Amino acid sequence: MLKVYLTDLQAYNEGNLSGKWIELPMSQEDLNSEIKEVLEEGAVVSGFGDTHEEIFITDFEWTIECNLIEVNEYSSLSRLNEQLEELESYDEEDLKRISYLTEHRNYDLETAIEKYEEVVIYENSTLEEVVEEYISQTIDLDDLPSIISNNIDYKSIAYDFEISGEYDKIEHDIYHYVD
Repeated sequence: MLKVYLTDLQAYNEGNLSGKWIELPMSQEDLNSEIKEVLEEGAVVSGFGDTHEEIFITDFEWTIECNLIEVNEYSSLSRLNEQLEELESYDEEDLKRISYLTEHRNYDLETAIEKYEEVVIYENSTLEEVVEEYISQTIDLDDLPSIISNNIDYKSIAYDFEISGEYDKIEHDIYHYVD
């Protein structure tokens, strides 16, 4: 899901770029081994033979589209790894819901993961279509006189849904957060 370039901080400060690309998530044991390898290589490259202790992320690339986790040069690799392991268990639809909650409802990742099932996504829909679906599911229009059923103002109701703050149009989808 995420490739990071780990760099030995001490070697870098001494003018030597020493590091390697790794792909997360991985087991904690493998991660520790990769970090140890980068630090040992940094000590050799710098030529002082002392023990190096700090790494940082010089670069990163998402191997899937993911805007749920903030990555910077001093991000905790263990924490990133844990978050990515957890996100691997979700399908694309669930990740869209989680992303919606973090980006548009300002939840942190942990809270978004707790609440993602409360988000309904109407894909490739307009809010007016969502209103029509909602009304058809909640009211049997055949029971209403045609003068009423033919004059339902879906556009106006869609506007009211929009300003209620419960519905958001994002690209071609409508998101409804049932709080």
